[in-house]
Amino acid sequence: MNQGEIVVVDDSYLILDRIREWLSSEGYQVRITTGHASATKLVQHADLAIIDFHMPGISGSEMVAMLREEHPTGTCLFYLYTSDREIATKYEQLGFDGAFLRKGEEAALVPQVGAVFRTIRMRRLAEKLRADRRR
Repeated sequence: MNQGEIVVVDDSYLILDRIREWLSSEGYQVRITTGHASATKLVQHADLAIIDFHMPGISGSEMVAMLREEHPTGTCLFYLYTSDREIATKYEQLGFDGAFLRKGEEAALVPQVGAVFRTIRMRRLAEKLRADRRR
């Protein structure tokens, strides 16, 4: 069962492969990439994008700013993925919808992603109920 679609952007193939394995085993459809060009295409249909902050040549905040500009009406949520607590506390200022801490730890990431998707499902249900009431 597809729990949702996730795009992960990081410069480390090791981390990308781990995250794909962890989240795929939970029923999520996971696409991974190391670059902006492919991320642009992938976020069009994603529910969640998990973006590393420290990447060569571009920061996570620059990446998310470009993706938001290219998809201004998209429904994808953008989450920062870092172990740097100081940067994580500034996620809103950096253009992200939230932050996942403890980068590289399955025990932290999997439940955090689950919580985001519960919120996504609740928001969609609330929107549907509001639309039904207007009819």
